[in-house]
Amino acid sequence: MAQSFHRITAGINCFLLPGHDGFALIDTGPAIARRRLVRGIEVAGFDVDDLRRVVVTHGDADHIGSCAYLQETFAAEVALHPLEVRAIEPGDMGTNRKEPPDRMPWFFQLLRPLGAILGKAEPFTPDVLLADGQTLSDLGIDATVLHLPGHSWGSIAVLTDDGNLFAGDLFWNTRRPRLHPLIDDLQAAQASVDRLRALPIRAIHPAHGKSFSADQLPSI
Repeated sequence: MAQSFHRITAGINCFLLPGHDGFALIDTGPAIARRRLVRGIEVAGFDVDDLRRVVVTHGDADHIGSCAYLQETFAAEVALHPLEVRAIEPGDMGTNRKEPPDRMPWFFQLLRPLGAILGKAEPFTPDVLLADGQTLSDLGIDATVLHLPGHSWGSIAVLTDDGNLFAGDLFWNTRRPRLHPLIDDLQAAQASVDRLRALPIRAIHPAHGKSFSADQLPSI
């Protein structure tokens, strides 16, 4: 089977999904990595002018940093879950989370003004609001959107029909597969992981760290 996606690195892992007329991009990385993002798209063999849609897994600054740029420069649609809309303007990680979150390590507390550190994302208005179970078939991409709260209220993932899950920040795999260190709601995260265990997933691709197989899904 031909590869159904391409990974590029722009501060985080971003993914390109080819469609019938252009491609979709999952997350953008931070604003300061804009040139790296565009270069990565070109090195992967894509023309940035063919970018049709940016699928945002959640509204943290390291995932939305280049959304406004791609929207304005290349007329790309930006799509995200409705529960993340309120998070994309202030550039504050805490906007779309409980206070305090269920799990926030000390180093994340120091990084809460993430927008200022990574380059605050320019404001933008989403073009598409994504619902759980919605497909990307209008782009010619065999993939489904999954609402997987836990890291934030409106976190989503994208599952392709061939079993690749692009999980955003639900997971983290710099040393071993585990939940992201910042978890807003542990109960919601557990439900999201339990849901994934019942789905036909072959490989999981987090925004931070290496991909891992479905049999390595972490327990909470």
